Amino acid sequence: MIFRRTIFKALGLAAILSQITAYNVIAADNIKVGILLPLSGSVAPIGVNNRRGHEFAVEEINANGGIKSLGGAKLEMIDGDTQGKPEIGITELQKLERKGVVAIMGAYQSGVTFPVTQVSEKLRVPFIDPVAIADSITSRGFKYLFKVSPQASWYARDQIRFVKEASEKVGKPVKSVVLLHEDTLFGKSTGDGQVAAAEQFGIKVLDRIAYPKDSADMTATMAKIKQMNPDAVLLVSYLSDAVLITKTMKELGIDAPIVGTSAGHIDPAYISTLGKDADYTFTVGEWATDVKKKGVPEISKRFKEKFGVDMNGHAAETYMSTYVLADALERAGSTDRKKLRDALAETKLCGDQNILPYDCVRFDQTGQSPEAQLIIMQIIDGQHKTVWPFESASAALEWPVPAWSTR
Repeated sequence: MIFRRTIFKALGLAAILSQITAYNVIAADNIKVGILLPLSGSVAPIGVNNRRGHEFAVEEINANGGIKSLGGAKLEMIDGDTQGKPEIGITELQKLERKGVVAIMGAYQSGVTFPVTQVSEKLRVPFIDPVAIADSITSRGFKYLFKVSPQASWYARDQIRFVKEASEKVGKPVKSVVLLHEDTLFGKSTGDGQVAAAEQFGIKVLDRIAYPKDSADMTATMAKIKQMNPDAVLLVSYLSDAVLITKTMKELGIDAPIVGTSAGHIDPAYISTLGKDADYTFTVGEWATDVKKKGVPEISKRFKEKFGVDMNGHAAETYMSTYVLADALERAGSTDRKKLRDALAETKLCGDQNILPYDCVRFDQTGQSPEAQLIIMQIIDGQHKTVWPFESASAALEWPVPAWSTR
């Protein structure tokens, strides 16, 4: 009672009642967060998976007291379904803005994320990009855009970085590679990145070969590669061509390590189709349940118990992006979009606060998280195991890989 009388005398009864009323309103009101994803249409399964990461994080945050600086206010997800179409994504973003969301997270596809973020910037709604990777997303000088995911060119960069670091670690540095990619935009753009990265890291490209993604026979191409005798073959392949190339390499006795760029090489069907012949293949990935970071085993276990599937890279990125938002709200102490934007710009979630395979999630002046990087997995005994970066690895890598004749 003495404490209450002292405060009332200092500030006045009216002021105290006003503060109590404001606190109660904040504590009672949920904080609306827009989730913009393809939840119907051909890419809906991926959109649903991405949403799981957001949902999982929101439940954790709310269970742990919500946003404490806002009186324990809880996060509330408000969905917007892009259907995988840019024009619908824009319409859905505008609906979310009118519903009063403090920020929006999405939209998985770069082709949707690029145009919708033009609109969010104009509306001054903070937008967090957890997954979309196109380099161009953060090239426009936007102030309300924050990108957690690595850039597309970094997939190629980290593929080359891994080859250099892995080979040097065992004392057999790679000096030359062949780049082999399918001939759609996916393959061509990644190939461009590989060429630039190889030059940056001092690795010679013996040849860059584009092939039709529906190729039925790769014998002539692989025979040419065998003659060149590269230290590694870097691939950009979908499932069917990844399998075909591996089979052909075995038939011709091409013993160079295979280093894939996610897609076909990260697909579980690559392993189930090839059996033991899939072993020792490397591939780029965003994240894995065996990444050596504090809390990952427990988080992975609870995620699988809730959803019945393993947490994958995209779900990990959406999970972490939700914590980025919660952290910014906590520091802003406000749901004002401008104040939230300013808090997001000062984000620094490091060490044990970040489950992704690098130290800090933070943002540079373009809105990109500059430390974002990929992992490299190697198939060992029929399972993808994280082998790089070395500080996040759960298994020792096999480099160089065994010759086909000795497997």
